[in-house]
Amino acid sequence: MKVQFDIPTTLGRATLGQPVQTEGNFQDYLRDALAEVSAMQHQGDLAFTQLLTGDIEFHDAMIIAEKANLAMQLTMAIRTKLLEAYQEIMRMQV
Repeated sequence: MKVQFDIPTTLGRATLGQPVQTEGNFQDYLRDALAEVSAMQHQGDLAFTQLLTGDIEFHDAMIIAEKANLAMQLTMAIRTKLLEAYQEIMRMQV
């Protein structure tokens, strides 16, 4: 039994020269982005389970796992930048 994974690919997609249209507030966007990363991590775990049972090929499992890994690395980099920006704002004198 082969299982197809629909990997979300909408994280941070914007075309140069076109303004990004926001439908909600920052909190909603952040929650949705973290949910996508969480889903990718879950799909990576599921892919390795299916690899062990022989339901999926090795290279497919590695591609899914690497996409999840890259999404997590991007999330951690954004978190670090947000914390640095917050700390810089807190150091400002009023």
